[in-house]
Amino acid sequence: MGITGQALMEVQTYLMVLARIGGMFGFAPVFGSHNIPRQAKAALSLVLALVIFPGVSAPPGGYPENLISYALCIGKEIGVGIVIGYVAALITVSVQLAGHLIDMQIGFGLVNIVDPISGRQITVIGQFQYIIAILLFLGTNSHHVLLTAVRESYHLVPIAEFTLSKACQTGIIALFRNMFSLAFRIAAPVTCALLLTDVVMAVLARAVPQMNVFIVGFPLKIASGLLVLAITIPVFAGLLRGSFHELEQSIALVLRGAR
Repeated sequence: MGITGQALMEVQTYLMVLARIGGMFGFAPVFGSHNIPRQAKAALSLVLALVIFPGVSAPPGGYPENLISYALCIGKEIGVGIVIGYVAALITVSVQLAGHLIDMQIGFGLVNIVDPISGRQITVIGQFQYIIAILLFLGTNSHHVLLTAVRESYHLVPIAEFTLSKACQTGIIALFRNMFSLAFRIAAPVTCALLLTDVVMAVLARAVPQMNVFIVGFPLKIASGLLVLAITIPVFAGLLRGSFHELEQSIALVLRGAR
């Protein structure tokens, strides 16, 4: 292989690494934030790809000369990056789901605001817990874990070898199951407290029929829900720390089956 061919292969490898990083940036918390300018994301992707690609090996058979086949390889690399970013995003989605469940019980379900980070409507408690989750994500250096995962992913899924195998699909299903489990564990203390509040109000309504349950119960549910929410913040933070510490294993679980 001549110098020109070697240089072309290096450029193609760099583009493959850039595609994987770009896919991760599209879904990962913080990196995929709408508050970060696209120019900054593009510049950071170019720099990270420049740092990572010297340690990445090209496919043994080289890259396909057919443009469609090469574009398919690029799509596979973007898919690997999406998997890495989405595994981390599932944790923040769990937090938002838990906040939505709490808001529906506490009475804030009708108050929706637009999250400037994700660009979607989110409830009040969901936004509050989401901000805490992002702070913990940065505080536990989980963003470093994502960058390390991109580098280490080439040992599990070399370039152009990404496939949605049965093992990969099983890993993704397990992650979704863990997402719902985490959401219910986060929301459980507040929802249980609100359930007890509803039981107490039902007993009072039977004991004192003259009392307007709706007028008394609405502020009481808000007060009890916010009180329990404040008390259980350390538990909420502990659950998130545990999930962030398992982030690397979760990414590896999916990528091991994606080959």
